[in-house]
Order: sequence, then structure tokens, then C-alpha cells
Amino acid sequence: MASPINFEQFKSNPIAAIAFVSVLTVGYLFNEIRTSHDEQLDNQNKRIEQLEERVEEYQNRLEEVNKKLIECLAVRNQ
Repeated sequence: MASPINFEQFKSNPIAAIAFVSVLTVGYLFNEIRTSHDEQLDNQNKRIEQLEERVEEYQNRLEEVNKKLIECLAVRNQ
């Protein structure tokens, strides 16, 4: 791929050259941050799903314990 600006243009106008390189750098950094953010978001969503599954499992266990407790209390009161 041919560069849109050659070295002679850089040499004749260094401020434009610095601006061009700065724009490329900012664009690269923006893309890198966005990619990193998307990866973090995916990881957090996976973690949230795992935690929701654990909460559901604990709720089911709690319901079982409550049923057994009610049964025990009913037998004791009779």
C-alpha cells in the first residue's frame, strides 16, 4: 500500500507531518481502547451469568431447606 504522503512532503512541512502522525496515533489508540473495552465487557457478562447461576442454585437449596424445616416443625407440633 502506498503512503498518502511521501518523505519530501514531510520534510517540506514538518507541522503537517507531526499532525498526520498524531492523527494516526490517536486513531490507533482509540481502536485499541475500544477493543479492550469490548473484551472487558464480554468477560464481565460471562462472570455475571456465572454468578446468576450460583444465586439460582443457592435459592433452590434454600427452598429445599425451608421445606424440610417446615416438615420438621409440623411433625414436632403434632
